[in-house]
Amino acid sequence: MTDRTRDSDDHAPVIRLLSSSAVLARDGCPTHRRTRADHAVRRDPALRPPPLAGSPLALLDAVLDLVEHRGLTVEDACSQLPGPGPGRRSLDVMGERVAPPHGGLLAWVRHAARAYLDGLSGDRARDGLDRAPVPDFWVRQYLPDRGSSHSRPYEVCARGRGYAYRDGAHRVRELRVPLLGPAGDRRLPDAEVAVAAYVLATGAGVDRDVYASRPDRYRHGVPYPMRGRLGGSTADREPPDRVRVVQASCLDSSTAVLYESTAAEAEQFFAAVGREGLRSALVGGARSPGTDCLSCGVRSGCGRLPAAPGILGVHDSTRPRRSWSVADGLRFRGCPARHHFHTLGLPGDPPEGSAPGEPSASRRDGAVRAWLRRLHGRQPRRACGPEDLPGDHGSWGAGGWELSGGEARLGAAMLAAHVGVCPLVGLRSGSHARVGRTVAADDTRADVLVLARPDLLLHRGGSWCYRDIGTTTGDLPSDERGLMVREPALALAVLLFAFGVLPLEAGSAVELEVLSPGGADVRSIDPGSAWARAEARQVVHALAGPWHHDLRYPPAPGRICRDCPYRRWCPAPACGAAPGRGPGREGR
Repeated sequence: MTDRTRDSDDHAPVIRLLSSSAVLARDGCPTHRRTRADHAVRRDPALRPPPLAGSPLALLDAVLDLVEHRGLTVEDACSQLPGPGPGRRSLDVMGERVAPPHGGLLAWVRHAARAYLDGLSGDRARDGLDRAPVPDFWVRQYLPDRGSSHSRPYEVCARGRGYAYRDGAHRVRELRVPLLGPAGDRRLPDAEVAVAAYVLATGAGVDRDVYASRPDRYRHGVPYPMRGRLGGSTADREPPDRVRVVQASCLDSSTAVLYESTAAEAEQFFAAVGREGLRSALVGGARSPGTDCLSCGVRSGCGRLPAAPGILGVHDSTRPRRSWSVADGLRFRGCPARHHFHTLGLPGDPPEGSAPGEPSASRRDGAVRAWLRRLHGRQPRRACGPEDLPGDHGSWGAGGWELSGGEARLGAAMLAAHVGVCPLVGLRSGSHARVGRTVAADDTRADVLVLARPDLLLHRGGSWCYRDIGTTTGDLPSDERGLMVREPALALAVLLFAFGVLPLEAGSAVELEVLSPGGADVRSIDPGSAWARAEARQVVHALAGPWHHDLRYPPAPGRICRDCPYRRWCPAPACGAAPGRGPGREGR
């Protein structure tokens, strides 16, 4: 196999690996990762595109392309985007389709573009190096010898924005990876960084003009049109001596260097850390239903994704395919725009009057649940005991949630209450126990991927038990309907049994473990009860129906605005946040 630049269809479809392919995400599907890379796999028809842009970083890339490669200002570049709202037509920016953004996403992209460019200017002020943007993204391409019938074309790609410059006598290629939050907040895995560094060190530039003339052709499996071993940009005429991979915040302009070394050392780094991840991506493995099922191109031929036609009570498959969970339904019911911003992953602020480190009920709930997830996931499996409680009841944390003082003591009391009702007590050796695993079902009547994540899914006494854990300092309804209305995840769990997504046996149960400082209470619902199923259908449909119908996600100003983390992006005038509020995360 040789490196060559060629643009023809006289070969098999390409195998295209992204740097992110080197790491299988939690609950990711190995088969989806493999088939996404192999364009020879026969795929389902393309999904109906949503009317609103669904990728903040893709929209940001379009704006930055117009700024860095077309000479526009940020404001002028944003004005070139399709107007906010559905019904507007998508447009093309250097070969990439840009869908109309929600007004809130447009507000974010204005801020993000300026923050990204400010970070770039800040690095230049610190090191004195003038980075020239490179419009041709880099790809390491392997094409088979002409006439070969046994080899496939391979391409290795890295996501980010490319720059080239000189640092003394060294030619440098730099990949800046935009990040929605602060730089270093979520560091890329080493394997992904190694693949990106390898692409910088050994790749060539894609001819962006040729690509932009027929982008669908290349997206569907024709190898990228390369300019040759050397790039087409004036700043990238020769191979690099050094490479850098940098995270660049689109929130506060901070940057973090993930990798910096010589091109030769980058190849060695890839061989040691990244290559095996790409090999495993091509091997595939078991099919694992979950979030990957939303966009999977071989979904129709998969026998592992259970079909549950009508589970949401919606009979309309004309809408774009989406995923839905109870958490989505609750967020949408509170404010459609807030739900949309959460789905996009936009960074949020803490509520006014609350510091990022201030304890709260949601923080306490997150810490308690994370502590129990860690205990229940131990191997060998064993029940929780008094020795598993925090050593210092006045200061402890788990899952990134830190508690102190009274909140910490309340949380420790809740953990102590759990010991007496831990579902692993008496569980036979070899019994199945799935901790925090996603349950997925395909509602084919609504064309919606339905997702649930129980705290524990246990095979107990020959039957499956679905258990969620919650914390409270108040009272819960005593009747089953009131309980399902208050905790709709229980209603969805009942329907997962009713539709055969979870096997229903005589002893199957849907349980809610309620922890409070005064003790623990386990509420149980029989998913085989016709009455419980009827009530569950009403609860789920009331939550999912309005969400399924709406594709505009308008703001719903009101009391919910008081603690909304996305106020700075919201287009509703009443929701505008005061300037200067710091970044934060929305609680569970």
